[in-house]
Amino acid sequence: MRNFYEVNGNVFFNIEKYMVEWEKYIGIYDKNGTEKKGSAQSLGSHVQKLWKNFNEDRSQLDKHYMETAIGLQAYISSFLLPNIERVFSLLVRDENIFAIESLLVTEKEELVISDFGCGPLSGSVAILALVEYLLAQNSKLFAPKKICIYAIDRSEKVVELGAKFVKNSIITDNSISIERLTSPAKISKEIDIALCINVFNEIPEKHRFKTLKSIYDNTHEGALLLIMEPGQEEHAKALGALRDHFIENSENCEIISPCAHNKPCPLSQNTGRKDWCWFRHSWNPPTSLKLIDKYSKIDHHELNFSYLFLQKNKIRSAENYFARCVSDEFALDLKGNKAQFDYFTNNLSSGDKEEFIEMTQYEGGLQKILLCTQTGALESAFMIADPEQKEYRRGRRIKESDELYMRAKERI
Repeated sequence: MRNFYEVNGNVFFNIEKYMVEWEKYIGIYDKNGTEKKGSAQSLGSHVQKLWKNFNEDRSQLDKHYMETAIGLQAYISSFLLPNIERVFSLLVRDENIFAIESLLVTEKEELVISDFGCGPLSGSVAILALVEYLLAQNSKLFAPKKICIYAIDRSEKVVELGAKFVKNSIITDNSISIERLTSPAKISKEIDIALCINVFNEIPEKHRFKTLKSIYDNTHEGALLLIMEPGQEEHAKALGALRDHFIENSENCEIISPCAHNKPCPLSQNTGRKDWCWFRHSWNPPTSLKLIDKYSKIDHHELNFSYLFLQKNKIRSAENYFARCVSDEFALDLKGNKAQFDYFTNNLSSGDKEEFIEMTQYEGGLQKILLCTQTGALESAFMIADPEQKEYRRGRRIKESDELYMRAKERI
């Protein structure tokens, strides 16, 4: 799937103009397009410090970091585009895209987006790019007459900057409106798409459910809700616990992805497992972001995240699947472990055992993955590492008809 910045928007939002606005703001090129090395190096240093505060020592993170000129510039230069790409790349996937399409199958006066903890509107920009992509791909969809964005954030400065980027990229005057609010309680229209991107990890846990419920209660039938958090253990497990509480206490709320079930999350902070549910997306960062990465020593080619995508009274389901892969593949050395070898071969006939031994001679041998199944349980699954067969990467949906060599009968 193409990167968000490659979408050719021609209805509401010109993504190419948006990228120009972004480059103009970060200021690492002169008017002739030549790199301003000193500016790029200085910005990279500030980005590196901000990244360490985000990921290594939250106690050093100033909660007003985007109120300073350099703090805001550092955030916009390095974090804005990857956050847009995370949301766009997730929602454009086969199992999710039908839900966005469901909002565009009939003529609509206005599409209403609420963006809680919006910052510079990264989530909203991803939705604008996605709508442009869908309208270009599917002639049977209807473009809404207007798009209304509720930008919910306490920082007026950062919202104003994000709104400026968007407004300077609008194709038709007055087709997109942006209203900043300080609380979800101030929303006056029913929501079509509710976004909570990288925000719940920054607010006290005791307030998360109440806040999420207040947003959900202001949505109409068929509305969508996306929560996205960093793909780190603490935040992913906390999202699993929030998911369980929310699903248990919210009417008509169904999970579109990533879960194959509505049962308690087997990887939440309420369980004793060390694994956590997270996913990754590889993309091609634009040239200017690669330059910032060079000086900040941050690699944005692979984006990690955890998420939950919901719909109120789900319109229709994506293709049914048995489970989702929630781990990377890792090899099992049966040659060096007689107990494991016996586990796999004890119930095989002599002929099947010979075939099994022959199949495991592929480089990589037998591979193991972890599945989160329709029953809400975790199961191990095993397959031969045959280079001619498809890989079962983290995040992949697994059908019961998929040719895994065998699933462990014992749940783990």
